[in-house]
Amino acid sequence: MPVKKNVILFSLFFLTLFSLIYINKRKENRKDYHFVITKINENAKGGITVSDSTTEFDFANFNSYKIDVQKEDSLVKKAFSKKVYIYRKDPKANKYRLSLLLNESGTFPSDWQ
Repeated sequence: MPVKKNVILFSLFFLTLFSLIYINKRKENRKDYHFVITKINENAKGGITVSDSTTEFDFANFNSYKIDVQKEDSLVKKAFSKKVYIYRKDPKANKYRLSLLLNESGTFPSDWQ
C-alpha cells in the first residue's frame, strides 16, 4: 500500500508542476508585447526576464539562455506568435533595427495553447 501511495503523490506533484508551467506559457503566448526594455534580470540558470515599468516578459516559450539583450532594446511579440523580435536602436540613424529573432522553443508548442 505505501508504494501505491508514493506513486500517486509523485504523479500528482509532477502533474501540478507541468500544469503551472503550461498555464504560465499559455498566458504569455496569448498576449501582445511591445515595449522598450528598461530592466533585465538573469536567473541562476542563465535565463533572463526583461521588463519596463508596467510589463514583464520571461521568455516562457522561448530560449533566453545567453541571448544578447540590452537596456533600451525594444521587444515585440504579437499574440499567438511563434516569434519574438528584439530591435536595437541605431544611434547614428536614431531608428530601431532588428537585432535578434527568437523562435518558439517551449515544452508546449503554441498550437496547444
